[in-house]
Amino acid sequence: MDEIIYQGDKYQVKFDKEYGYCHLYPIPSRSELKEYYDKQFYSANYGKQINDSSKKVQEEESEFFLMQYEDILEIINKKAPGKKIIDIGCGYGNFLKFCQERGYEVFGLDPSPEAVDNAKEMGIEAIKADIEDIKNKVNKKYHTAVMLNVFEHLCEPYRTLRDIRENILEDNGLLIIRVPNEFNKLQIIANEEYNLKSWWVSAPQHINYFTVPHLVNLVNNCGFEVFLKESTFPLEMFILFGEQYVGNFALGKAIHEKRVLFEKTIKKYDNDYKRKMFQKFAEIGLGREITVYARKK
Repeated sequence: MDEIIYQGDKYQVKFDKEYGYCHLYPIPSRSELKEYYDKQFYSANYGKQINDSSKKVQEEESEFFLMQYEDILEIINKKAPGKKIIDIGCGYGNFLKFCQERGYEVFGLDPSPEAVDNAKEMGIEAIKADIEDIKNKVNKKYHTAVMLNVFEHLCEPYRTLRDIRENILEDNGLLIIRVPNEFNKLQIIANEEYNLKSWWVSAPQHINYFTVPHLVNLVNNCGFEVFLKESTFPLEMFILFGEQYVGNFALGKAIHEKRVLFEKTIKKYDNDYKRKMFQKFAEIGLGREITVYARKK
């Protein structure tokens, strides 16, 4: 029997012993998810909650996102077997535009028509599609598959990984996945100290919840080999400093700005050191988000 690690009014979060990660129970229905993606995911209100999905937030934080894109593309430049990139859940197409301008052949898909239309307006080839139907929507193979803050939304992430491996990636192709780092140690301590009611559980939009080892195990068990793990700044640390930002949008924004300044300053002088630091964070499970880089076996 799977272990229940969170109990809400409508959903539980269970640790799935078969696949080694946590997910909502019951899994939201297709109709619930369709309504959510159609009406809420790219709305201004959602942008306030999750910080990186609304068009306005992406425009306002473009410098911050560009820093992340540069780090990702650095690994692609070094490790990918070719120049073709697919972004699965491409949103407004900003990452793909960044790659296209640097000589890559790019393609994206996303469930939001608004997002896909925006990507096309920027000259990106993109289609509206259910991510979990990817094997029936994409008819060519790519050297790199990217999923940035998408994996937590999938009903069957293990099935999607297998579809990517078998139908989307060329031999020795790269898989890059970024997800929130949930149920991490700093969250658990802050949750106990301030009675924050597991604020990171966000149903139904976040179906899956990963720590570093959970994500690595799932990716490796689905036919890939993780060769690099990286995290981002551990924002929960601010709660333990006494700056309790949960439920306080203004304070949360101020905290985020401190984090951006920290990263920009280190990047200015030594970006390799910044990356090594975040890789060390990932080794002990710290960080607001996790990125894993893996190769198709």
